[in-house]
Amino acid sequence: MPDDAFKRIQDGTPHRFPMLLIDSVEHPSPGTGRATKQVSANEVLFERFGDAPPALPSCLLVDALGQVAITLLKGPDGEAPAVWYLGGLEAMSFHTPIPAGSVVRMEANLLKRWRTTARVEVKAWLETGPAADGVMVLSQRESKSDESR
Repeated sequence: MPDDAFKRIQDGTPHRFPMLLIDSVEHPSPGTGRATKQVSANEVLFERFGDAPPALPSCLLVDALGQVAITLLKGPDGEAPAVWYLGGLEAMSFHTPIPAGSVVRMEANLLKRWRTTARVEVKAWLETGPAADGVMVLSQRESKSDESR
């Protein structure tokens, strides 16, 4: 992976190994972010799933979609990525399992942003069709300077 591609990931999210779940980030346009995840059978997250064919657990897909969402929630001056918390999921649907060997394409579209809360539409799909879609509500803790106002 070229250095600038990995820098885009690190600049967009505070997540690091082993919880960094996106492999590449496209240049985000205003209000939209796109990323990919290559699902490998060698990943540690598959160790606890017994004899079932390896597939990306839906809870980790939600986390990966959240990471895509926060890449587009940086401040206007491009400050370091903030820590955002999942406040809720609205109408989240999972359409198909994501097997090992797949490339998951993910997209996040900002629907509305308040001061420390954002509502983001998220989608994931495989070459064969949609894998998941829904809406995330993300919250950010106010900084100390904001609390004193």
